[in-house]
Amino acid sequence: MTQISFDDVYEELFPSVYRFVCMRIPSTDIEDVTAEIMAKIWRSIDRFEGRSSLKCWALKVAANYVADFYRGRKSVDIIPITEELQDTRNNGDYAEELGTVVSVSKTLAQLTEPQVAVIQLRLIEGFSAAETATILGITHQAVDSLLYRAKKSFRTIYTAEVAGGEC
Repeated sequence: MTQISFDDVYEELFPSVYRFVCMRIPSTDIEDVTAEIMAKIWRSIDRFEGRSSLKCWALKVAANYVADFYRGRKSVDIIPITEELQDTRNNGDYAEELGTVVSVSKTLAQLTEPQVAVIQLRLIEGFSAAETATILGITHQAVDSLLYRAKKSFRTIYTAEVAGGEC
C-alpha cells in the first residue's frame, strides 16, 4: 500500500466509523470508542491488503472492536434518541419529521444488534451484501436472510407503534 497520512485516513473514515459507533455504543462512550477505533485503524493500516475497500476494512475493525466492547455483557442496548432531540419534538415546523425520527429510533432500539448492523450497512451505508458479510464476519446468504428478517421485524414493530398512536 502506498504511503497514506493519518489526516487522509481520518478524513476518509471518521464519518463512517462514527455513524457505525453511534448506533451501537452508549452516548457517554461514543467519542472515546470512536477515537480508540480510529487509533486501532491507524496502527493496523499496514495490514490492510486491499482485498476490499478501505472503508469496508475499517468497519470490520470497528465491528470487532464493538463486539469486544460488549463481550461479557448480557444485553446490548441500541442507543435511544437523546432527550434534547425529544424535547424539540413539539417546537417549530419539524414536529412531524422529528416524530418520524423518534419512531424510527424507538423501532431500531427493539431490534437485535445484528439486525441493526445489517440495516445500517446495507440500507444506510450502501454496502453490497458481500461487503456486509465481510464486515460482519458472516456469509453472503446469512446477510440476505438477516436483512430480510430485520426488515420484516422493523416493519412489524414500526407499524404497531404508529398504529398505537405513539408518534
